Amino acid sequence: MAKRALRFGIRDDPDHRSATWKLWTDGATGKSDAYLASRSLGGSLKASLHQSGNWHYAHSPRSFEDRVKGVVPTLPTRFVETWRRPAEIAPGVTLAFRILTPSSAVVSMPLHRAASAIVWLPNAPASKATEIDILITSPTARVTDWPGKRSMNTAFVGSIPLANGETVWAVHRVVEMPDLSKLLPQGVARFYRGASKKDLQGGGIRALAFSKEPDGSRVFYDFAVTVTRAKAGNDAA
Repeated sequence: MAKRALRFGIRDDPDHRSATWKLWTDGATGKSDAYLASRSLGGSLKASLHQSGNWHYAHSPRSFEDRVKGVVPTLPTRFVETWRRPAEIAPGVTLAFRILTPSSAVVSMPLHRAASAIVWLPNAPASKATEIDILITSPTARVTDWPGKRSMNTAFVGSIPLANGETVWAVHRVVEMPDLSKLLPQGVARFYRGASKKDLQGGGIRALAFSKEPDGSRVFYDFAVTVTRAKAGNDAA
């Protein structure tokens, strides 16, 4: 089985978009591993959903050595988090990831390169968010059309068959905007090696937050960053 990839993102109109994502598997390895990454990060960070059930979100070895090692004390290794494949949410259905994008975050400018291979999803209504779910189904799972079509009111994005007979799916739905002040506690911002406050100048800056859901799935929050000037003369995002 050859390498298969699915690319997707949210577009409000031809001039504004969210981060874009790539979901893929490399069947040439003989393993049923799947990977998820934000394309704007250029391969420096990706989630690996290994067939073994050992999953992780990590920097590439080169990115870690060049930009992170010794600079971010909370990351002594390149692994942001490691975890075991979560329990099924329904017989034969595993919810692996959620990607949550507030409607107000769909503000980035169009891609300069050809974007015809990207599946574009509609933006959510104002004050709501789009949730893209990455699910894996077993060969014996009873799925009508796609996972969550009726139970979760999802719409289809795409699917990729894996060598072991499983299928990895991307579906989306509109959800209420969660209270991020409770979900994402304040932390200490640090710059990677070679980066500084000057990199916060200008527009088009995006941020990804990474968290865990009670059902064991992981979630990416895709934000647009607004930089303001504090009274004391310090920058705050």
